[in-house]
Amino acid sequence: METKNDIIYFESDEEFTDFCLAPYAVVKQTETGIWYVEGEYSDLYKKAIKKGTKFIIKDEDSAVYRRKCVTKRVPVQGTRRDTLIQMEVQNLELYFEDF
Repeated sequence: METKNDIIYFESDEEFTDFCLAPYAVVKQTETGIWYVEGEYSDLYKKAIKKGTKFIIKDEDSAVYRRKCVTKRVPVQGTRRDTLIQMEVQNLELYFEDF
């Protein structure tokens, strides 16, 4: 990860995904009592978004850039389970290797 002029550069989709997501999912309950599991954004990602930071993944074929979401299997907090989470991401800019 490299930072320049309110832009953070990432070497790969995986590095950006690790930056964006909290290392665990949490169990929540609806008002009607139904339990479900939900992913969380990392504090670093939330602070960068609030500040207006842009993100560039140094891969012209980035699946994250194309889909505008990150996906990762993470443990569920307080359990021995893990789950696949997928969350939308913002402020992505296209990377061109020549620039």
